[in-house]
Amino acid sequence: MRPTVIMKAAMTLDGQLAAADGTSQWISSPEARRDAHRLRATVDAVMVGAGTVRADDPRLTVRLDAGSGSDTEQPIPVIVAGKGGLPSGARLFRRDPVVLSPTELELPGQIVAPDETGDRVDLAAGIASLGTLGIQRLLVEGGSRLFRSLLEADLIDRAVFYYGPMLGGGVGAPLFSGRWSTLADARVVRAAGAGHRLGESIRLDVDFP
Repeated sequence: MRPTVIMKAAMTLDGQLAAADGTSQWISSPEARRDAHRLRATVDAVMVGAGTVRADDPRLTVRLDAGSGSDTEQPIPVIVAGKGGLPSGARLFRRDPVVLSPTELELPGQIVAPDETGDRVDLAAGIASLGTLGIQRLLVEGGSRLFRSLLEADLIDRAVFYYGPMLGGGVGAPLFSGRWSTLADARVVRAAGAGHRLGESIRLDVDFP
C-alpha cells in the first residue's frame, strides 16, 4: 500500500514559490514556518526533487523550540533523482536518505531504482516502494517540476499551502512547472476547512478527491 502523499508549499498570493533568481526567504511568516515544522513532525518521510537538493541543500529536519517537540524522531529524507547529477556533499547524504532513481547510483543512502529502463523515475512505483519501507505518510516539499509530475500521475492526496502576504507581480517559479493550456485541464480539489492565519500568512489545506 502506497503512502499518503501530502504536498506542502509556501508561496506568494499569486502562486509563486520563488522569484526568477531563486530567492524565496522568506515568503511565509515565522509562525507559518514553525507550523510547517510541526507538519513535518507528523510524517514518516519528506521528499524533494534533485533540483531542490542542488539549489537549496536542504536539511528536511524537524526544528522546533525546546519544549515544543524538539526531540521528535526525524522523518526520512527522500530524493527523486533525475538525469542530472546529485552533489555527494549535500547535507541530506549525512542522514542516510532514500534516493529514487531510474538507475543505480554510487551515492550514500538507500538507492531504489523502480524502473531501470528509462531516464526518469517511475513515481508511482517509487512511492509504492516507500510503503514497503514502512513509510505511511509522505510530505513532498518541491520543487515545481516534481509537483507537476505528481499531479499528472494523480499521486497527491492532500496539499498544505502557506500563502505569504506578498505579490510576486510576475512569473518567477510558479507552483507547478509547465503550461496550463485550457480550463478543462484544471484539477478540481476541495478545501479541507477554512483557511487560518499564522501571523501574516494564511494556511489552506486542500484534499484531492
